[in-house]
Amino acid sequence: FPTNSTSTVVMIESDSQLSTSNIMKSIMEQIDASNKQLLKHPVQFTYEDLHTRLEPIIHKMIDSEYSVLFRQPVDPVALNIPDYPTIIKNPMDISTMHNKLLCGEYKNPLQFCDDAWLMFNNAWLFNRRSSRAYKMCTQLSQLFVESIDPVLKELGYCCGQQYIYIYHLLCYVMESNNAAKSHFNLSNDVYRFCFTCFNSIKTESIFIGDDPTQTLVEIPKKLFLLAINDKEKPEIMIDCIVCTRRWHQVCALNLDQIWSKGFICNTCVCQYNIKRKKNCYIAQKLIATDLSSRLEQRVNKFLHDKDCYDSRVTIRVLASSDKQCKVKPQLKKYYSNQIVYDNYPYRTKAIFAFQEIEGVDVIFFGMYVQEYDEYCPPPNTRRVYISHLDTVPFF
Repeated sequence: FPTNSTSTVVMIESDSQLSTSNIMKSIMEQIDASNKQLLKHPVQFTYEDLHTRLEPIIHKMIDSEYSVLFRQPVDPVALNIPDYPTIIKNPMDISTMHNKLLCGEYKNPLQFCDDAWLMFNNAWLFNRRSSRAYKMCTQLSQLFVESIDPVLKELGYCCGQQYIYIYHLLCYVMESNNAAKSHFNLSNDVYRFCFTCFNSIKTESIFIGDDPTQTLVEIPKKLFLLAINDKEKPEIMIDCIVCTRRWHQVCALNLDQIWSKGFICNTCVCQYNIKRKKNCYIAQKLIATDLSSRLEQRVNKFLHDKDCYDSRVTIRVLASSDKQCKVKPQLKKYYSNQIVYDNYPYRTKAIFAFQEIEGVDVIFFGMYVQEYDEYCPPPNTRRVYISHLDTVPFF
């Protein structure tokens, strides 16, 4: 071979070099998430991985002044609480968690996290809100979350929070009243009354029914029972189809209607260069109106003038319908010289503003308005009233 020309030099790679380069090439190529041949990479943690990261959290909780009641297993005999084993079916404490960690019983950090929340939930269940144990448990749980969150995020999870939702109950008489914590209940929670509405009924019976057009049924008030809304619904957990990590559905912002093939966590998307299916349900694809277009144009121009170029704001009218404003008799009597009609027609609109933050549309502003046109009689002729307005504190 000539030695004075690099153009004729041929590099011959060994089999191992060829295989390595092919692997690197395949890794760098973007993988389609809808591909049926999507490889599975179940995550595995060694004893050292978990011990190194979780042991400091154990010691931080032990050193806390709020952990005095949680360092050792609860002794019902010594504490004179014989009903404790009946109420608490699966007791847990910090020393038990520490022993399980040292013995290698935890296979992933979420198992450790689940035991911690089991300990906190047991304390909240058994003790009163006003008790010292309940308050100490709340403080210790906050310390735990502050410590475990960075660890879980480092290991590819979303967070160490426990998200619980309380069922939202509405009063049968006035659905705007929340009968949340305590209410009067009849027929397996079908007919619910808040204290205010129940006590406002002066008769001994209440007329109820599912269809207001049909004859209502008279029910004695004594049949209603005092009930407490203590049902809690935990946030749904979903597993990544690639690494099997568990995420909160609310943290992942994952909906089966959009990603029907399964959930892929952000850790795997970055690590294995996976291309997720694009979300087609975005604010910009909602139908635009003249009003929303004008508002959107002015808002974005204002942001542009303030040198804000990070992301564009999208404004849409999400609801628009015609309604009648019914004047109350007392109001009409008080303003008899101004209010003549019993009804004033208007159009109600719901206007919302979205900003794209890290690829997700976030609603930061919402407003409900009532529009009275030129055909509406005075004093509401050509008037627009803001009936409700809400915004987040940061933008």
